[in-house]
Amino acid sequence: MGIGALLALGSYNKFHHNCHRDALVVCTINTFTSFFSATVIFSILGYMAHSKGVEVGDVVKSGPGLAFLVYPEVVLTLAPSPLWAGLFFVMLLTLGIDSQFAGTEALMTGLVDNWPDKLRPHRKKFTLAMTIFMRLLGLPMITRGGIYVFQLMDFYAASGLSLVWCVFFQTVAICWVFGAKKYYNLIEHMVGYRVGYYWYVCWVFLAPAFMVFLFSFYFVKYVPISMGDYRYPAWGEAMGFMISLSSMLWVPGYAIYFVMTSKGSWREVLRLGITPVIKPRPEAVLAEIKYNAMRAADLKDVELNLLEKTDPESLESPSDEAEESEEERREEQVSLAEEPEAPPAYGTINLAP
Repeated sequence: MGIGALLALGSYNKFHHNCHRDALVVCTINTFTSFFSATVIFSILGYMAHSKGVEVGDVVKSGPGLAFLVYPEVVLTLAPSPLWAGLFFVMLLTLGIDSQFAGTEALMTGLVDNWPDKLRPHRKKFTLAMTIFMRLLGLPMITRGGIYVFQLMDFYAASGLSLVWCVFFQTVAICWVFGAKKYYNLIEHMVGYRVGYYWYVCWVFLAPAFMVFLFSFYFVKYVPISMGDYRYPAWGEAMGFMISLSSMLWVPGYAIYFVMTSKGSWREVLRLGITPVIKPRPEAVLAEIKYNAMRAADLKDVELNLLEKTDPESLESPSDEAEESEEERREEQVSLAEEPEAPPAYGTINLAP
């Protein structure tokens, strides 16, 4: 998600594609793969530690040495070793190519969608040029000292704090600025049913809190980068932080640029900055119309049910009741006017002789 591969590939789906099902499948496969890989890795490390008579932590450190040094050594002990060696490196090749396809597509999709008029007609040529450019950037990593450059890039760029930083602001922008309820309703429009409320809690509370914890834990448990017994110099560590900041500074940098270049008061600029600019696809517009029609039909059915359960005599309008009360008041006044006026009751007068 943070690299953007899933977002780029998901943008090619149809509007009513069941993204909820895909999310469950992807999360399940990733979790199972992690558990399976951990079982295989620690089984191999335990075997090597037992054969060498050392602790598991002393066999090898995490990093590229685990895949390119430890695994080939273990594969040689399996029979037939040429078969397992071939399968292992074919797996590494397909894994690398697949990652490059996804990462390149994420970059191309973002750039082409941002400048569609200029880049979309020349998408193939632009993709070829960017592929050659990225290949040139990767050439230093296959030199004699390339493993140190690779470790520096992997530690500070690919799997470091910059990725957590970007994903955190993506979550905040979608769930807190755009609105988690809107996002929740949009998914209902797409898949045709309301997903569990668990997802809403994860988007709004659990995911941001977990990322803040990871970001803080990174600095609390930070250990300077090393490669075996080699300790990177201070300038190498500073270069690593600069690599991380090259991705992180774009978030506050663009916010400052937007505030400085937009016209109006700071409240107007802030309101404009947090207002999403969405260009819905025709499928989305039709889905919105259909959803509103269904909601209107549901409300109409509820009103009809209420009318059926209500006593017809209680449905008299207030105007009818007012007219009846006014007519009764007039009749009472007329009857009072026709009655003879009674003498004042000051006492009893005896008219008999």
